Amino acid sequence: MLIEFTVGNFLSFKDRKTLSLEATAIKDNPDNVITAGKYSLLRSAVIYGANSSGKSNFIKALEMMRRIVKNSALNNSTTEIDVIPFLLCTETEKKPAYFECLFLIEGIRYRYGFEADNKSIHSEWLFERKVKTEKQLFLRENNSIEITNDFKEGKGIEEKTRDNALFLSVVDQFNGTISKKIMEWFSHQRNLSGLQHERENGLTFRFVEDKLLNVRIKDFLSPLSLGFHDFEVRDNKIVTFHNKFDKNGNVIY
Repeated sequence: MLIEFTVGNFLSFKDRKTLSLEATAIKDNPDNVITAGKYSLLRSAVIYGANSSGKSNFIKALEMMRRIVKNSALNNSTTEIDVIPFLLCTETEKKPAYFECLFLIEGIRYRYGFEADNKSIHSEWLFERKVKTEKQLFLRENNSIEITNDFKEGKGIEEKTRDNALFLSVVDQFNGTISKKIMEWFSHQRNLSGLQHERENGLTFRFVEDKLLNVRIKDFLSPLSLGFHDFEVRDNKIVTFHNKFDKNGNVIY
């Protein structure tokens, strides 16, 4: 379960920006709060901003972190990581991008992150918090990887880690227990964007063709006054039937 995500020096983000899903003391929307152990987390959150202010890039950053974690073990020594830093500043264009997630797995809070550019992983870290105190599991700085006794599954694997590969993914390849849980957590995340929805067309069509879901979707859309009163799937395309109005602007159907 995601608690917090931070990104920096990536696309339009020069400085680090954080999205926190921890609930505050405000009680206006109790249905939007869930309890996970000692944490109170939001079911949903909204990012507001003007056009071109970085809302979509923030979602891209979350997806980029997931993709790097998921694909790291599949790359070879010449594969580029494909990270684009903030390019409108000479101080940042050659520095690595920053990604970090706080999340819960089986009641344990982990803080995992890394800094990367196109060619290599500059730093990487993993911390664990079971009760009150956060403890380090491993810390990577360039060519050095420091492993604590609480992460014995990483011992002896340091030299097997390529410059462009995440240490976490390498440990997972050797069946590390903690690393496997974290890799599974990232692999189960789904980041959906309305700007890049083509790959979800199949799921949309299945929803529309399901009789029960079809009714629920129409009940949800009807009060929004989107300008159509019905829709159906034809030749793998959604066809809408638009409203017609009388001369006074009232909807006929």
